[in-house]
Amino acid sequence: MARAVRRWVSLVLPALLLLGSTGAEGQQSAPVAAQAARSPAEAFDRDSWRVAPCIGGVTYGAPFKLAASYGGGLVLDGEARSLCVLGVAKVGLGGAGASAGIARTIGSFGTGVALTGGVIRTFADPLNATARRTYVGGALHLWPVLVLGGEIGYYVRLGDDVGTATHGKRIVTWSAGFGF
Repeated sequence: MARAVRRWVSLVLPALLLLGSTGAEGQQSAPVAAQAARSPAEAFDRDSWRVAPCIGGVTYGAPFKLAASYGGGLVLDGEARSLCVLGVAKVGLGGAGASAGIARTIGSFGTGVALTGGVIRTFADPLNATARRTYVGGALHLWPVLVLGGEIGYYVRLGDDVGTATHGKRIVTWSAGFGF
């Protein structure tokens, strides 16, 4: 498990660092270019990382319906950009979830992107999912401006009781709103 997490971080972290490393004119700034050139191990410099909240919000979507979320973790602040390795809790009328991932601001006005993987447990009346079931999967989160945005994800139901419907075995999650 730890090997898989290290491998995932070694693949995703450099990609997100490079994703936000170009300026408006397509040129890399010197500090960002130097940061992107470092290996993932060098990017985790203890002096520049701090523990802080990354994002929270109120959203509407499937399967949570109306939901509130809060995420925090290790934050690396840079010139006009930041990176956050985060854990997120989300609770809504249709279910609750926990996820972990990485978020990156990619421009001005709060523009950002995050990639998370997690677990969702649905309640009695979820939107477009089977009730009282557990799902695992991942999601891509986008904030075009001032943390207004949404997410789209793909989750698979765990377990398969005899007699349960096969619809809802795989679900596409989505949400839109203010925050995560």
